[in-house]
Amino acid sequence: MDSSFFEIAEEDARLHTIAKDHFAQGNSTKALEVLEDAYSRRGKDNSPGMFHFLQGSILYHLAKRAENSDMKFAFFLGCVESFTGDFGTHAFSACALLEMAKQLDSALYYKKAVKDAEVTLSLLESGGELDSFELESKRTLTNILKEAEIRILRGFTGKNSETPLEESKEVRVRIGSDSNKAADKRLRSHWASMSVEAKKNFMKVSISKLRSYVERLHGEEGKDALEEVLDSARTGKKWRFYMCRTCSQKFFHVKKFRNHLEQEHGAKFKPARRKLMPQLVNEMWVDMILVGGWEPVDAVAAAEMIKTRLEYVKRFVYENGWSKDWPLAADEERSKLLKEIQFLLVSLWERKVLPFTTLEWMMEFPILAQFEVTESLIIECGLVGTLQRICFWDCHELKRILDLLKPNKFERDDGTYLVCRAVERLWGLTRVKEKIEFDDQFSSMLLDKRLLRGKIASFDDEGTIDVCKYDYYVKTHPQGDDIITWLLDYPSIEGSFEFPRSVRAHNLDIWVAILGAIHYTCRDLASKYVKKLENLDYYRALIDAENLCTNEDERRRIAPEGEGDILYASVLGDMCEELKTDDGAAPSRLVLVFVVRDILEGASHPTFDLDDLEACLISIHGHQNLSDDKVSKSIDHLKFVVTNKVLLADSKILLIENSRISLLNELTRLSVFDYRSYIGSLLKRFMREELDGLVKMDAKAKVAAAEADLLSREKQEKEKKSVSKNKKRRIIKRTSTSKSTDIEQNVEHESSPPLKPVEEDCVEPKDSLSGELGGLDISANTDNQEETAKDMQNMPGEDILSKHMESPHVAAATRCNLALDMTLKALCNIKGVKEYLVRNRHQFADNQEGQVPYALRDFFTAFASNEVKEEGIYSYLLGNVFASLEEVHSMSSDAAELLVSILEFWPCWKTPDIESFVTHIFTLEEYERMSCSKCRKNPNYPEQSSYGVVMDADSIRDLKCVFENMKLEDILKLIRMEYTMLCDIKTEGCGKANFIHHIISRCPPIFTIVLIWEKNETANEIHETTKALDWEIDISKLYQGLEPNTKYRLVSMVGCGEEEEYICLAFKKNRWVSFRHEALAKKAVGSWTNVVRFCEKMKVRPEILFYEAVQLPNK
Repeated sequence: MDSSFFEIAEEDARLHTIAKDHFAQGNSTKALEVLEDAYSRRGKDNSPGMFHFLQGSILYHLAKRAENSDMKFAFFLGCVESFTGDFGTHAFSACALLEMAKQLDSALYYKKAVKDAEVTLSLLESGGELDSFELESKRTLTNILKEAEIRILRGFTGKNSETPLEESKEVRVRIGSDSNKAADKRLRSHWASMSVEAKKNFMKVSISKLRSYVERLHGEEGKDALEEVLDSARTGKKWRFYMCRTCSQKFFHVKKFRNHLEQEHGAKFKPARRKLMPQLVNEMWVDMILVGGWEPVDAVAAAEMIKTRLEYVKRFVYENGWSKDWPLAADEERSKLLKEIQFLLVSLWERKVLPFTTLEWMMEFPILAQFEVTESLIIECGLVGTLQRICFWDCHELKRILDLLKPNKFERDDGTYLVCRAVERLWGLTRVKEKIEFDDQFSSMLLDKRLLRGKIASFDDEGTIDVCKYDYYVKTHPQGDDIITWLLDYPSIEGSFEFPRSVRAHNLDIWVAILGAIHYTCRDLASKYVKKLENLDYYRALIDAENLCTNEDERRRIAPEGEGDILYASVLGDMCEELKTDDGAAPSRLVLVFVVRDILEGASHPTFDLDDLEACLISIHGHQNLSDDKVSKSIDHLKFVVTNKVLLADSKILLIENSRISLLNELTRLSVFDYRSYIGSLLKRFMREELDGLVKMDAKAKVAAAEADLLSREKQEKEKKSVSKNKKRRIIKRTSTSKSTDIEQNVEHESSPPLKPVEEDCVEPKDSLSGELGGLDISANTDNQEETAKDMQNMPGEDILSKHMESPHVAAATRCNLALDMTLKALCNIKGVKEYLVRNRHQFADNQEGQVPYALRDFFTAFASNEVKEEGIYSYLLGNVFASLEEVHSMSSDAAELLVSILEFWPCWKTPDIESFVTHIFTLEEYERMSCSKCRKNPNYPEQSSYGVVMDADSIRDLKCVFENMKLEDILKLIRMEYTMLCDIKTEGCGKANFIHHIISRCPPIFTIVLIWEKNETANEIHETTKALDWEIDISKLYQGLEPNTKYRLVSMVGCGEEEEYICLAFKKNRWVSFRHEALAKKAVGSWTNVVRFCEKMKVRPEILFYEAVQLPNK
């Protein structure tokens, strides 16, 4: 055998393994890309069955997962073609057909499911002993067969009972409205202050700056993707193009692209004899159908006129094939039948299923023959090529026409409209309203000047690029700030297609499914075409039989008197015997034998049973004495039946062809790719960053002015203080191992300056409430303490929420403050945190930079010194932290994000003498290791830092429900085992997916777990999830490099209840307690079982879990 055969087989196996691995890792798009590459090189018909089966499995899996019913149907339809091309003995194809049948309540797919199940079952039964998979397939197919047959017997409505699931049109609006409103206000304010020229210059996007931005964000991958976009725009001068997802070719003209799909990728059925494909009636015949009078003609009077006044009849005028000169008959029944025929013809034409062969057959009926009017006279009268011939027929002939037209289907219940609806939704997501032009040097992108004047209403579906040699914005006058709305509208939706992903991957899965649906439709066309050929061969055999009988009539006419007549049945039987003995007879001639059998047996329909020739001849000889009249009637009947079948087949072929064209149109729309939608979010982020830079520059200028003004005011205030004798005064004494220092502090109750610079140091660094980290002793008399506490409650920082109540963002600010309060309480109730702060109080840095570290230092100093005993002081400290975070950081009401914000600012506490607080207490220094099981490579990945792990709450709940006795650490380990890493091909790896080994070099005192919730869980789901959270875990099960039984215990957590009401739960003195907002008092909850009940009752979803090491190992 040729060695190339083994090489091809080996390559096929390799590609199949790669695609299968991608699919196993959940990357169905990558798997489909590998398969489409293989099809592009080999051709789909020449590819092995395992490719088809894998592709079908992927599409079947996508159908099962799809939430949108239209997408689900499209995936099922696509997978049927793949499974059909596999020729395997499995039930997947029949299952998909049954699913589609149920969704549509479609007789078509129920019948296809029955046929598919019967064929596969016959293959299984003829294959000998079955393995377990084949036995399971047989059971499934048997059930499908029973269910489909029962459903067929009950009948169908043809209506889709399932309401299509539509993507919420409010998604983008909702995400946009939930964006950072503070940033929105700041950008709009700055935009309003910009000059007209500055606004115009801002709309010019520097390509060199954009390149740098992309390279910084996405590296070489992003740089290459951007260059591809720019090269296409430069050469094609269009943003929109058509991409073939199979071979990755680009087209800018739709006709060329459609021809490519039809010629190269089998998107059109190509019959062996093209002339036998039915053609639609043309416009001339359509006009004839629509404008005709369709009134019955008086046949007796018309025949008399032709016989006696032929010259007069020849002068009749025909307009659009109809003449008003023929005498009409007052026949209500014929008139009604003619109107019904016209209605059916119009209906078939409107749905593009009226073949010209139907009209041809109708006009071949003889007219006026019973009145001895020859066909030659009919031709002389102009009744050729006109539908008015039909109006000469009697009721019997008109009913035959209706019997032919009524079985035609106006629609095919194949669900094509569902596929069209799915594509419409996807196509709408890629449409763009804004034009983007270039300058003549291609150094800048010029954004649509209409954005400067307001919102753009219409979509630009052309995508043509203009190269501007003049000032594009010269006649544009900016109005309003809608450009800011456009800039901020780039929601990051999970699963969305964004730069710099491969363009080919865009909608690849549904594209492959629809191409498969087209192939499946072409398969139906081929089946109908074959049936039509069978009927045509049968009809020709009938004509041959009829000609034999006609020849016998002619022989009898000229035969000498006394010579015996031979019956038609005997003549036909003799011809069949000759064909039997003729070894060189063509198969089409042998069809005559079976046709003669049907004629003599008086069959109502063609049998097409061409298996047993001997049995057929025996039956023919058994009917040798059949009368000529019965033979003639049988031939006429079968001719009519077969003619009906041929014409009906033409109509069905056109019906299926309409579905193919509809699917091809949708595939063409789905193939459109607009680079503007591809880089749209990237451009907006880049321009947002540019505008933020302008805002910061402006802010720095204002800060400098404000600082100068602030220094001047402070100088004036100090002069006033030195004169005043009535100011409040207290002495704070710091105890230290070094010599003591008395610090004089004046506490002023005045409002804060109107502008606080982001990067400014605190105004009086040593005048903080709590002093430095360490044991503080506030020495003052009782009256002074009471007065100070009272004053604290009236300080502006304490009532930060009251100040925000005046803001339109009060609800968001309140939620954020609540989340911040509970997060800080959870941190404060970790024993290790407090001990670490107290232990290192003498080495605490005093030179903090920025408002946030200063406020955090005040808060935790007071906490470590046990000063926070009154709610007024606590509110003041919390308000300072909230205000300082709000000024320099995008605030969020999400507790996990706030925790990260706090921990990100804490590294500022690092001093030369001690390790950063966050690094020591919270940070995990983690290594990821992967040892390829195939090529044995061990790539080295750098160490990475994190504050803990993030897990989906529903994943924990689902696994706990399945494995009731599994501990939390084993559940987390099982979830993390799903994370795999490919052996990098770029570094000479093999591309195989491998498990990741997690290694930590140091065991932190605190281990943090963040749970992600859907926010719509029921009380029972919250109960089941909380019950799965063990009080004690062993993290050596999660990370390598630790001693066995490295135990951690849950000490505090932050939860979120209904309406985003946050709560803190902490373990203190052998029981769990709960804390409320801005309240120092705690409320007892009890044991962990009580915590689970508490969370269920109050619908509290635990979001942040703080586990503390029971005893840190030596390592």
